[in-house]
Amino acid sequence: MRFTETLQANVLPAVSVLPHKTKRAGSRTCLCGVECFTLAWITGLLTAFLFDFRVLLLLLVAGLFVMLRLTGKERLLLILGALLGAAIWLRYDTAVRQPLLSLDGKQVLCTGKITNARTLQQDRAVYTLRTALNGHLISIDWYADADIQPLQIGEIVTLDAELTRIQTDYRYHTAQYQAGLGKYLRIYDATLIDYEPDSDFSLARVLHQYRQRITKQILAAIPEAEAGLLCAMLFGDKLMLPEDTAAAFHAAGIGHITVVSGLHLVFFCSVLAWILRHLQIPEKWICLLHIPAILLFILLADPSISEARAAIMLMLSQSAALFGRKSDTLRSLCIAMFLCTISAPYVIGSASFWLSVSGVFGIGVLAPYMTKNMCGSRLKKDFLSLCCVSAAIFPASILLCGQSSLLAPICNLLILPLCIAVIYFGFSLLLTGGLTGFLLPVIGMLCRLIRLAASFAARVPFSHIVIRDKTLLLIIVLSSLFLLYLMFAGIPPKQLAAALLGTAILISGLTLALRIQARNELRIAVLGGSKQTVLVISAEGRTIVADLTDAPRNAQYAAQYLENNGIAKADILLLNGMRAAAGYQAALHGIETNSVILRNSNAWRKDSQLCGKTPIFYDTETISFSDGIFSLMITNDIADVQWGTQHICICSASVEPNSDADAVIRYGDAPEYEITVNNRIYRGNNLLLRIASDGGSKIISA
Repeated sequence: MRFTETLQANVLPAVSVLPHKTKRAGSRTCLCGVECFTLAWITGLLTAFLFDFRVLLLLLVAGLFVMLRLTGKERLLLILGALLGAAIWLRYDTAVRQPLLSLDGKQVLCTGKITNARTLQQDRAVYTLRTALNGHLISIDWYADADIQPLQIGEIVTLDAELTRIQTDYRYHTAQYQAGLGKYLRIYDATLIDYEPDSDFSLARVLHQYRQRITKQILAAIPEAEAGLLCAMLFGDKLMLPEDTAAAFHAAGIGHITVVSGLHLVFFCSVLAWILRHLQIPEKWICLLHIPAILLFILLADPSISEARAAIMLMLSQSAALFGRKSDTLRSLCIAMFLCTISAPYVIGSASFWLSVSGVFGIGVLAPYMTKNMCGSRLKKDFLSLCCVSAAIFPASILLCGQSSLLAPICNLLILPLCIAVIYFGFSLLLTGGLTGFLLPVIGMLCRLIRLAASFAARVPFSHIVIRDKTLLLIIVLSSLFLLYLMFAGIPPKQLAAALLGTAILISGLTLALRIQARNELRIAVLGGSKQTVLVISAEGRTIVADLTDAPRNAQYAAQYLENNGIAKADILLLNGMRAAAGYQAALHGIETNSVILRNSNAWRKDSQLCGKTPIFYDTETISFSDGIFSLMITNDIADVQWGTQHICICSASVEPNSDADAVIRYGDAPEYEITVNNRIYRGNNLLLRIASDGGSKIISA
């Protein structure tokens, strides 16, 4: 069975209460009562979560436009769902979220049960505790010291702990991701007061130990990079997945394969069903056994929002077969969305939740609608179906992640079959207790081939699109709502395809215009954490990365900015010391560097290269150069940039800037950066100064 057929036949069907003559999933586009209520519920929940007047106005106009096509009963459900959705988030925010955030920096005595255990670098363990704070039962991660004795799942610990709010860092969307899991606090500093060993049987502990045993078997048989990819594909565990591989997977549009989702559950159940059928188990018992098997797999793998949504839909699908109900993808998706958000309102802000929902909508509703009357080969239909999935995921990936792959349909068509083979082999290893370990060398070769193919696809020019402009993001939202309206209004697939193509051309044209505009500006990004500063200076297609504070983590900030802005080449890399050299060597993997300049040659091994280039050393106090587009001169703690008639001074907070500068950027002692333009001061971490050729300037978040 082909990939799209597998998804449509196994992941997507679910129980429906539609009349007997109702068409099957994907063939209808009208909204019924359940869909009206659930979509209104999600809209109300999202509006209250964002709490933005512009969003409220936009959704209100869209809602009024939709209500014109609905009956009186459906309008009532629409209003009721929106009000209840907004109310459930406001209650959660005031009763749970805000009280938890108020504990930031507080010292508390907490007792909790260990529900998960992971090991980071330097053998430091991270334990997830289920504990009560402010009267609410929550999960919180405890980053234990390396000298703490190893603890097991199920044991109860008592900590004297300082609670720390999870902060957003420019390099990672950690706070957003953790908030989508209902986690707002962490424990970094704690004293273990007491612990109670758990001698009773614990299913979670047994499954965790079994997973560790399989993981050790994998690590012993294949190289670490391939083993990390296999563990990510089997369990969703990305701790061992190399950063360059993870970035390549996302750039190629196949990052979903490292997140346990409906695809993994379907393959797990299909392997289990194959084994049970060969044991001559009746079909109804196979359907019943799938439900506990799904629950066991969820306990075995790292939990995720997409996994919860897929589990709900798949269990509904199995119950549909038992009761003789007909299936409907849109309705089952709405039921899964409602159950996920009513039990955990915080998932409304989770990127994983929206990407998962978008993917199912694409393969289960949009793809069948676009291909239902299509003639041609199966390969053509499969490719169009994958294009529909990419089109459905595009708005969510752009709005929540800032980028989306343009090669996703091709990569899924070519690389995903290899991934499916790896998953099938991996599940055979899981279900046989490691008896099929003789397949691991073959699995390792397939994983290496997948890594090479993804890396190649990620390096293809224009393989993915990066959008950060707020106006363009608003256009994407409006276009998505309009296209959804056209689909549910029932326009013919060819006309909808023309509308999709027109929207793609519009967005591509606007993106190109923004890139042209960027080339005609001087852009100086001030990046880094407190007391750390690296500059990324761009103008007319030239880019300079200048590290001013020689902090080891500066490279990660610079690499993230280059990726966010689609910059694939750094013409000059200037380092003010040697501490950051190794960081840039790792972080700028995949970024072309024309030349590297180091301030001194002490402790540098002769003939060694950095980022693929032999460094040029300056042992003088002042470093200066000019390439005809802009000039840069750095003397101790002061850097001067000259672009046309514009003069920008970058200096430490303890140094007086040049008096004739048009703009001044300060860094250093203060926890926030400071940019002064026309006697106006702007403060905030990771800022971007944009200066046009006519002298107009703008400061935004980098």
